[in-house]
Amino acid sequence: MNDKLPTEALKASMEKRILNEFGSKILNEERLDKMVRTNRKERISERAAMMFHCECDSQECAGTISLSTEEYGRVHSKTKYFIVVPGHVRLDLEEVIASFSTYILVGKFFPRPGRAEPLGGNHVA
Repeated sequence: MNDKLPTEALKASMEKRILNEFGSKILNEERLDKMVRTNRKERISERAAMMFHCECDSQECAGTISLSTEEYGRVHSKTKYFIVVPGHVRLDLEEVIASFSTYILVGKFFPRPGRAEPLGGNHVA
């Protein structure tokens, strides 16, 4: 039996989850750029609230988070930081940086090959 197949399948699954997260983050950043350009034209405050997509790893997630454009920029001060709705934290790929009433800021730690981390439904609120 080939022992590499389960490891390769887990690696491919983890890579897909990471791509889903970055896809959501890119979508949010594009929406933010568009809103900032619109706000400059209309002279709307950068503190105006905006709905952002949850940046969890689920491709089916439809969760949203209301933040000001200023706050969104602040919580994304590091590339590895993502915003997720409560209950969408995945402890096998991320750690909680800060919790707020409407979202949780998580930091990805990108497990190294061979690291014994559980893969699956390790959600926390």
